[in-house]
Amino acid sequence: MVLSAAICLLAAAEGLWAQTRDSLPLSSVNEVYFKESTLKILHDFETKYGMTLRYDSAQVAGFRYEGTFYYTSIVEAFDRIIKETKGLSYYVDGEGAYCVVPTKNMPRNRTGLENKRYTGNASRRNLTVTGRIKDQTNGEFLPFATVQVEGHPAIAAATNTDGYFTLYSVPSDTATLVFRYLGYETQYFHLSPEIATDNLFVELQPVANLLDEVVVVGEREDVLKIPELSIGVIRTTAAKIADLPALGEKDLFRTFQLMPGISAANESSAGMYVRGGTPDQNLVLYDGFTIYHQEHLMGVFSAFNTNAVKDVQLHKGGFEAKHGGRLSSVMEIVGKTGNDKSFNAGGDAGFLGFNAFMEMPFRNEKGSFFAAGRRSFQSFMYDKFTDVYSENRQTAGNGFNRRNQQKPESYFYDLNAKVTYNPTKRDIVSLSFFHGEDVLDNSRESFGSAFMGGSITDRTNWGNVGSSLKWSRNRNDKLYSNLLASFSKYYSLRDRRNSMTTSSSSNSADNVAVMFNQNTDEHNNLRDYSLKFDNEYKVNGKNKFEFGLNYSGYRIDYRHSQGDSLNILHMQNSGNLLSVYVQESLTLSDRLTVLPGVRLSFYDVTSRLYPEPRLQAFYKVGSLNLKASAGYYSQFVNRVVREDISAGSRDIWLLSDGEGLPVSSSVHFVGGSSLGTKNFLFDVEAYCKRLYNLSEYTLRFASSFANHSGYREFFYNGEGYSRGVDFLVQKKYGSLTGWLGYTLAETRYRFPVYGDGYFAANQDVTHEFKTVLTCKPARDLTLSATWIYATGKPYTEPVGGYRLNTPNGGEMNFIVTDKKNNARYPDYHRMDLLAKYDLSFIKAAKSSLSISLFNIYDRANIWYREYAYDETDGITETNVNLLGFTPNVTLSIQLK
Repeated sequence: MVLSAAICLLAAAEGLWAQTRDSLPLSSVNEVYFKESTLKILHDFETKYGMTLRYDSAQVAGFRYEGTFYYTSIVEAFDRIIKETKGLSYYVDGEGAYCVVPTKNMPRNRTGLENKRYTGNASRRNLTVTGRIKDQTNGEFLPFATVQVEGHPAIAAATNTDGYFTLYSVPSDTATLVFRYLGYETQYFHLSPEIATDNLFVELQPVANLLDEVVVVGEREDVLKIPELSIGVIRTTAAKIADLPALGEKDLFRTFQLMPGISAANESSAGMYVRGGTPDQNLVLYDGFTIYHQEHLMGVFSAFNTNAVKDVQLHKGGFEAKHGGRLSSVMEIVGKTGNDKSFNAGGDAGFLGFNAFMEMPFRNEKGSFFAAGRRSFQSFMYDKFTDVYSENRQTAGNGFNRRNQQKPESYFYDLNAKVTYNPTKRDIVSLSFFHGEDVLDNSRESFGSAFMGGSITDRTNWGNVGSSLKWSRNRNDKLYSNLLASFSKYYSLRDRRNSMTTSSSSNSADNVAVMFNQNTDEHNNLRDYSLKFDNEYKVNGKNKFEFGLNYSGYRIDYRHSQGDSLNILHMQNSGNLLSVYVQESLTLSDRLTVLPGVRLSFYDVTSRLYPEPRLQAFYKVGSLNLKASAGYYSQFVNRVVREDISAGSRDIWLLSDGEGLPVSSSVHFVGGSSLGTKNFLFDVEAYCKRLYNLSEYTLRFASSFANHSGYREFFYNGEGYSRGVDFLVQKKYGSLTGWLGYTLAETRYRFPVYGDGYFAANQDVTHEFKTVLTCKPARDLTLSATWIYATGKPYTEPVGGYRLNTPNGGEMNFIVTDKKNNARYPDYHRMDLLAKYDLSFIKAAKSSLSISLFNIYDRANIWYREYAYDETDGITETNVNLLGFTPNVTLSIQLK
């Protein structure tokens, strides 16, 4: 009542004052609109406030607006009215007039932020400008976008994951701000004294939506971007990934594998092998929760649907104190929030599967809902993948026998959903969900002869379930906070059963059949309950603090058994990890910036504190940026390799206990430099990582399964190192873009159980060379090509075998090996091509057709070698080849 009365009194006073003022335009807006006709409001802004407007009265007559303004600048009030009136948009034409049109009629090459440079005198100096950056077409806020003052490259800032930015020390209110985001048109916004600078809403236009072909070709950016003041950081967006060749469909991890320092020779795995690390040593965050297994379809695809991804940022090493729990790298994936302007839907279909998405806004553009789903299906193209289990298995020579295999059956699916709500201009609440699962039936007939036959039943299903609830609040222009609660679950179930029948004679009259059975069951479950509270406090443009608190509770169960009653290993563990961190970004001069930090973790399983100091430093010498970082890192949840020579090694997630499974740790040292020009980037980084308390699980040294003394008998600890240098030459802009990358690296492990000295790690690749080229010969046509060369990976070659009787009356075959990873596969190389055509002639939807040619010259790269032993034929060796020439066609359609 009091508030309503106050508003009425103020409105009445405003009316009396308006009747007595002179005919000169007012300098600020003082209005109360209650379901007022937008047509009348526009007329008021022309006559009372002196704005130059252009609009069609018939097109805007049906709209109404409700709102209150007190001493609000004219342009700010106008901008707010149009943006809060659903269905209307505006742009500023070349003569400076504000053109109001229905949103559906908005010119595709115009944005509401186009304005003219102010030619008058400045009224304010040394400003702080705050705001958010969003996609003009769908309202998605853009993380990690950059803003800087034109002519002052040192005055710059980047948006956080929710699109907020704070830009300090802006010289005056007549400066020009430059906004950039990968895959979007560069936006120039001219400040003026009448524009409020405390809550700008900046809308950027995707380059693909621009009509001007010259702009598309001349300003075209490359697929991946390396931020200027960063070390080991690479960024991309889902929209840019579609410009590269893909195996089946556009893939997030495969794109990053084309950069130096990230191995692309592991074609059988979409996982990230970063600077000698393994996939489990990477912290992969999707909307804040951890994804533990990142592969689909036997490693062909990553677990992330690019239709559900907005932005990705990878830290290859030496990362900041705000991230912890992994030894190698950090990948931050930001999921799409959905279109907050209008309904949209779309999808992709190819020879291997299909995916679809939909997005819709809430009322008054207060939020949005997004959902996406993807599933593979069996087709003629699917045989290209299953062939690696059957026809492509060839005899390796040396008198070894060929196996007769059947094709496995497999499929995968994943689901993404996200709800985002903006209760106020300073608050964002989001709920994100992910579920992905694979099912693989690799049952087959075993190798046979006149005396022997049998079958193998091998069924596996694995997946991830994760969810997060996040509340973000921009408390003021200095303090930003995130509170996130999350849950993540990984599960893997494998049932493998070998049945073999041998005959004593080829003569049926004398034949005596003997049956052998060897069964293996393996189950692994991991649950992760986490709570994170992160804060960012900007003291000024040269000093920023980040601090936070993280809690994770882990529950892990692993069971490995053979036969019906023999438990080889059964572990049930739980643990709690509490971490705090603080770091400071400090610009000491125009040339020198440092980022010291420390992370302190308490792990209740070992009852120990784990301090992890970190440091990054950057020094500019003209266009040359020198960079260095060092840090200590700990990992409490590890994916341990379970060595299996006969059936292929497997990976299992286990919790460190400080004894048989110690807490792993690493020390990073990284140094390098980068030189950027208008069109090119030259970047080099050298790194050295020391690895401690590594663990491996193998049965080859166990004396007896039935009488083992405990699980520690099967686990062996070691150490290692990884060192190398990454070189990158990148052409960033123009009709032809791409890069050349080269990595020289060495990764060595030392496990005393395997003998003295170091041996090559499974993921060791000495030389790796990558070439990526993308061009746009026509407005609707994109062509790209990639070529990869890498030295062969190491493997362990067996030297013999034997058979033993088991306590339950059965028999088991064993293979004898030489030194660990004593041999190498042949070198790996392949070339991929892509042609993508935008179907712009289809006006009802945004569509494209892509033709991808994988391994164009049909190189037979070896995936692995499989071995089996029997007393009659000795060791049987089988080459399992990776994919040969594989074409694919993908049709993509979306409404907007």
